[in-house]
Amino acid sequence: MKRLTVLYDSRCGFCVKCRWWLVAQPKFVEMDFLPAGSAQAVDRFPGVLRRGEVEELVVVSDEGGIYRGTRAWIMCLYALREYREWALRLSTPALMPFSRGAFALVSASRGKLSSWLRLAPEAEIVPELRKADPPTCAV
Repeated sequence: MKRLTVLYDSRCGFCVKCRWWLVAQPKFVEMDFLPAGSAQAVDRFPGVLRRGEVEELVVVSDEGGIYRGTRAWIMCLYALREYREWALRLSTPALMPFSRGAFALVSASRGKLSSWLRLAPEAEIVPELRKADPPTCAV
């Protein structure tokens, strides 16, 4: 496995922040990101998602593996250099129930987390960036 595609909720500020955090991490496995339910995601992965449909998290490997929910979250950690050991631990039979519970709690609370942390979804960030004046060099 050389590449994962992460289908995330671009309408959720917390999910967008997690996406950018993943982008910045050193990786063993490269990661691409697509908004879940987007035309591009639906066209690229027919049968995995329907247009407009957003699940908690879906990861598709270049080998055809499809991971949803907790397993998708663990696959994201597995791809990262600094978190692979955590992914292996969290996927053991002893810790998988904890992993499911933790992921379910975060997933169910992501709207509240976005609000509390004042995290904007991509749809709100892009127009604001377009309005901003480009930086100028100080001379």
